[in-house]
Amino acid sequence: MIWASWRQQRLQLITLLGMLVIGAGAIVLLWSNMVDDITSSQLTACVTQSLQECSAPDGAEKAFREAWGDRFDMGRFVITGLPALIGVFIGAPLFAKELEQGTHVLAFTQSASRTRWMFSKLVVALLPALIVLITLQYLVSGWLAAAGTLGPLMNGPFNALNFGIAHVSPVGYTLFAFVLGTFLGVLTRRTLAAMTATLGAFIVVRLALSGLVDRLVPPQRLEVASGATLEVDTNSNLVIENGYLDTAGRPVPEDKVSTLTQACKSTPGGTPNTQEGFLACLPQSGLAKRYAVFIPESQAWQVHLVDVAIFGGLAVLLLVGTTWALRRQS
Repeated sequence: MIWASWRQQRLQLITLLGMLVIGAGAIVLLWSNMVDDITSSQLTACVTQSLQECSAPDGAEKAFREAWGDRFDMGRFVITGLPALIGVFIGAPLFAKELEQGTHVLAFTQSASRTRWMFSKLVVALLPALIVLITLQYLVSGWLAAAGTLGPLMNGPFNALNFGIAHVSPVGYTLFAFVLGTFLGVLTRRTLAAMTATLGAFIVVRLALSGLVDRLVPPQRLEVASGATLEVDTNSNLVIENGYLDTAGRPVPEDKVSTLTQACKSTPGGTPNTQEGFLACLPQSGLAKRYAVFIPESQAWQVHLVDVAIFGGLAVLLLVGTTWALRRQS
C-alpha cells in the first residue's frame, strides 16, 4: 500500500526533494555571503549590540540593511508561504484527483480497508513535506540569527513575519493546511476547486485566528505613576493594551486622555506649562496612573505552543471529517 502511494505521488515527492536541495543550497550560500559582508564591513560587534551601542564605520550599518533587507524578507516569506503551498499542491489533490478520475474505485476493491488506504497516502505525502519545511525553517532561522540585531530579529519575536516562522508554529500551520486540502478535496471531488478553496480558506482562518492566540496566554500588567516612564519595550514584548487609569483604576478613553493632556500643557493663565507643572497636572486632572498589559519576550514560546495547539486541533477535526467523507464515497 505504501509502495503504491509512493508511485502515485512520486512527482510531488521529487518536487519536494528539489525544493529541499535548491532551497537549502540557496540559504547556505546567502548565509555565508552575509557573514563575509558583516566581517568586511566591520559590523561583527554590532550583531549582538543595540543600534545605540553599535560603533561601526559611518554608513556601514545602513548599507548592510539596504543590501540584505529584501533578502531577509524573501527568506521569511518562503517559510510563511510554504504551509499554504503544501496544502494547495499536495494536500488538495491527494484525494480529489483520485475521486475526479475515478481511480479510487480500484483502491476500494482491494483487500486493504479504506482507512488504511487513506492513512498510507497521508503519511507518504505529509512526512516528506514536513521534513522539507522543518529543514528550511531551521536554516532560515539560523541565517537570521547570524545577522542578530542587524537583521529582522531586531523587531522582536512577536513581529508578524518573525512569529510565523519561529518555533513550532510553521508545523501547526502545515498540518492544518495539508488536512484542510485533503478535506476539501474529498468534499469537492475536483482538484482545481479543492486547490482554490484550500488557499482561500487557509488565508481566512490564519487572519481570523491571528488575534485569538494572544488572548489565550496570561499577560503581565505594569502600572506606574502618570508622570513616570512606562518601561515596556514595544519591539521585544507584545503590548496588548496600554494607556492611563483614573483614580478608580479604570482605563481612560483615548479621546479624553488627549483632551486632558493637551489641557495640562498650559497653565490656568494660558502660558505654556513647565515639565514639572505638566507632570503634576496629570494626576490632578484624573490621569492617576499609566499602565500596560503585555506578553513579555520570555513568554513567546507559550504563545507558539497555544498557536500550534489551535491549528493542530483544527487539523485533527478536519482529519476526522476527511475519514468520514471518504468512508461515504461510493
